[in-house]
Amino acid sequence: MIAVWALLIASVAAWPFAADGIGLITTAIASLPMLLPLPGLIQGRRRTLQWAPLTMAPGVALAVTEMIVNATARVAATLTLMLILAAFAIIVAALRAAPGVE
Repeated sequence: MIAVWALLIASVAAWPFAADGIGLITTAIASLPMLLPLPGLIQGRRRTLQWAPLTMAPGVALAVTEMIVNATARVAATLTLMLILAAFAIIVAALRAAPGVE
């Protein structure tokens, strides 16, 4: 799970280098929220698993926008969206497998 999350952050951080028109501010808006749950994910806290997907929302919005309007960013945005879906699926699987209160 941590590897996919780290790849997701790295893919967003690579946006300014991979495509024209994606600046550092856009990259920061998309990637900084994803750094917030990292300590809890490393420790395997169930509570962090529950709210971590919320931090992917700016990345989803910006990746979809870049896919639609920026032809040079389509490959980078598609890779990011695939990693977001993978991270979301892994988090859902981890939540289902983790013991918790019903």
